[in-house]
Amino acid sequence: MPGAAFTCLVRGELRKVVLQGINRALPAVALAVGWAAAAQAREQGAGLGPFPLALDTYRTFAAAAAGVVVLAVSAQLVAGEYQQGTIRVLLARGVGRLTLLAAKLAAVAIVALPVLAVLAMAGPVAVALQLGGQPAPVEWREVWPAALTVALSAATGTIIGVAAGAVGRSMTFAMAVAAGFFPIDNALGTVLPILQNATQERIWADLTTYLLGPTLNHLPSVLMGRHAGELVPPALPVDAVHALLVIGGYVVVLLTVALVTFRIRDVHE
Repeated sequence: MPGAAFTCLVRGELRKVVLQGINRALPAVALAVGWAAAAQAREQGAGLGPFPLALDTYRTFAAAAAGVVVLAVSAQLVAGEYQQGTIRVLLARGVGRLTLLAAKLAAVAIVALPVLAVLAMAGPVAVALQLGGQPAPVEWREVWPAALTVALSAATGTIIGVAAGAVGRSMTFAMAVAAGFFPIDNALGTVLPILQNATQERIWADLTTYLLGPTLNHLPSVLMGRHAGELVPPALPVDAVHALLVIGGYVVVLLTVALVTFRIRDVHE
């Protein structure tokens, strides 16, 4: 039965996640990256009220921690299939390429959901600890945009990892892209405004509004209607429509690259 076969493929992908030795260090790495991002967001959010600051700090932590997990897992599942040569065996058994890719995406989603659930349940405790007993009314209208941003960041990270694995077909390449994409993207968000100031050419500032990392950083601000603690925002203000279109554009392009590459690339190279 097709459904049963797909379920078996997903179970196989989850088994690879469990057996991959490097994944044992993932929780520690995710926590470390999350703490570093949260510390920077707390600095950027100086001047905010107690609750908004606590919420922004935890949101940044959750987005960074979840992003590390999905980036690493998705990159491993796709690149490892090529590097270890197991894709040839699966295709020889009649598994369709796109079916195999869908199973990998499903496996990443299954890994991500409990991670996001744990982060969601830990959120109220973390925010309460940051408040330290200060009187601060809960702004529920800001909680849901924060949660949406974390989920969207995780989904985007998954697509980046899949695309890196499909294009590079090497664990080293895929993990390097997964680890370096957002740091490089955010670094560009810092360098381009410097070029704009030096050259007085607006185009450099305009380019920052089309960078994925700064756009994701800025999304909570446009959704909440207030300044949020951001790592590196675009140099120019953007609205919610622009931000969502930019994020959607990256997802479509990267997913298309992954699908086309996975579909047509020769596995006997």
